[in-house]
Amino acid sequence: MTALQARLPERVERTAVEPDYWTQVAWLNAGASPLMAWRRAARFSVQDLAEISGVSAVTITAAEARRHPLSAEEISVLARALGLSPGDLED
Repeated sequence: MTALQARLPERVERTAVEPDYWTQVAWLNAGASPLMAWRRAARFSVQDLAEISGVSAVTITAAEARRHPLSAEEISVLARALGLSPGDLED
């Protein structure tokens, strides 16, 4: 387990927001990346998700713009922070 994964459980407990499926669908239909769609459906800002997951806001922003491919570890912790499975974030 990496240091990033070790920090995640304590941060995830602070969130009680469950992503809204229909909001996510609307963002996907508008051309958003799955990460952006699920983040917005969960009503998280980029900074909120960065704080909860431990992945930097710069990395999240670049991934949402499809300028930076996420590592398997980053996908895993972002999915967990959003209450999803890693496959939900596949583009």
